[in-house]
Amino acid sequence: MKRTLFSIAAIALSLTACNSTPKYTVNGTITGEQTGTIILVTQVDNKLDTLAKATITEGKFVLTGSVKELTDAYLMIEGQRGALPIFLENTVFTANLNTGDPTANKIEGTANQQLYNEYMSISNEVRKAQSELYQAYGEASQSGDAEKMQQIEADFNKAAEEGTEKTNALTKANADSYVAAYILASQMSGLELEDLQAQYELLGANAKATKPGKMVNERIQKLSAVAIGQVAPDFTLNTPEGKPLSMHSIKAKVKVIDFWASWCGPCRGENPNVVAMYKELHPKGLEILSVSLDNDRDAWLKAIEDDQLTWNHVSDLKGWKCEAAQLYGVNGIPHLVVLDENNVIVAKNLRGEELKAKVAELLK
Repeated sequence: MKRTLFSIAAIALSLTACNSTPKYTVNGTITGEQTGTIILVTQVDNKLDTLAKATITEGKFVLTGSVKELTDAYLMIEGQRGALPIFLENTVFTANLNTGDPTANKIEGTANQQLYNEYMSISNEVRKAQSELYQAYGEASQSGDAEKMQQIEADFNKAAEEGTEKTNALTKANADSYVAAYILASQMSGLELEDLQAQYELLGANAKATKPGKMVNERIQKLSAVAIGQVAPDFTLNTPEGKPLSMHSIKAKVKVIDFWASWCGPCRGENPNVVAMYKELHPKGLEILSVSLDNDRDAWLKAIEDDQLTWNHVSDLKGWKCEAAQLYGVNGIPHLVVLDENNVIVAKNLRGEELKAKVAELLK
């Protein structure tokens, strides 16, 4: 009998322990969507991992679960585009979603979520101002009012600068928060190495130790390895003929690595300038290696022929997962890197006349 009583007590204690596991609850309302499925996902190793799912009934849903630590996640309606960030902690959240007006989306429940809401308020304010200016620019363009177009362009840039200043002030005031690191991580692809390093140094130790903080640090290390003054790391990819070609095996007084793709409008628009530069400066020692971020081999080869790109070409046909692009921290194309005869990086992301002038200077 004593053994039985002990077993019952042990079971009761076990159940109590299970029930005391911290949990999160997301109580949601969706305007414009009465049925469907809402999913809560996070990103693990660049793949989406579903944390919870719930049925939307009469525009409402409830999501529950548990996280070991603060986790940046996203609310998504299954089968639809768009995701709403939520900084998941084991507490109660209230989510109000509006499928017709994303700026009306809001999640509340924690200090971290409130900080992100403040950031989104700044971003939405900038987007609204720039959207109105964009429309006004179109009208001025149609009427041929060059002076007004110039003023609108200045106002457009000013709105962006003011938004950046407000965001920087917000993150600086909360420099040791998870959200400060998250905001910087979301912006890092558009920042040059020096700016990214400066912003990273403003973060507190706790923020740097978070997942987004570590992502920023990894980005800094990657960009540092391909910064101006560094020896460009070698890579080998296949040519259109299927033969491996090493970047370092191409000997030249000046070498340009051109990351591009057949589907990239700005890349194709820049190609005539690069072709003209190559024709003029190739005899003096210029070589170009174009690295394509294409997935479609036929589209890649057609673009080479159509644009008359008569220099070296390579690709692994992995799109944005191109190994060379990953190595060089490429987050946007066209992305050009200028090397001297020793494969030292001397310039990056120059275009048109600036690129030609730099190459001509190095060839003297």
